[in-house]
Amino acid sequence: MARRSEHTREQLHELILDAAEQLMVDKGLAGLSARAIAREIGYTPGTIYLVFANLDDVILHVNARTLDRLRVPMQQAAAAHAEPTEQLLHVARAYAEFARAHPNLWRACFEHRLPETVPGPDYIDDRIGALVALIMEPLAQVSGAQGAALDAAAQALWSGVHGVCILTLTGKLHMVGGQATEHLTDDLVSNYLAGLTARTA
Repeated sequence: MARRSEHTREQLHELILDAAEQLMVDKGLAGLSARAIAREIGYTPGTIYLVFANLDDVILHVNARTLDRLRVPMQQAAAAHAEPTEQLLHVARAYAEFARAHPNLWRACFEHRLPETVPGPDYIDDRIGALVALIMEPLAQVSGAQGAALDAAAQALWSGVHGVCILTLTGKLHMVGGQATEHLTDDLVSNYLAGLTARTA
């Protein structure tokens, strides 16, 4: 069994996050506990609290990793297409594909809740903002929307794609006709853009 002196604080930080991430992959948030993490890394549960403030802190750092990974295929999808409508379609597909490939990690980013009196950390808000930013420019180009109208359009589009992902991961797509996730995502984006363009024309 490892002993505290065998690892630096920075090494322990990564060991704990790696173990927590794998537990979340295998068992979801419900399977995560300080005791389970400690068992995986060969330390006592108390060691975790020498590095992280609490279990919420661990989860938030794993979520930050997940959001960083999610941004990569979304950025690649945006960069691969010059036409803004195609950018939006493929960024949405990349988002849905990531959610389907990494369901427990993706869900943890949005299902984990802090106590109401505890504000969320800026580093999570910043990462979510970076994801939303990927659709802002092409959405503005397609719709002509600006300012608050553009913000509202981006939030609506994001929420719709997010909802398709939730239906996929919870096995509820049969409730909306059982279409494939990619088809639903494409239809959602295409129809929303058509309606938005008509309103702003």
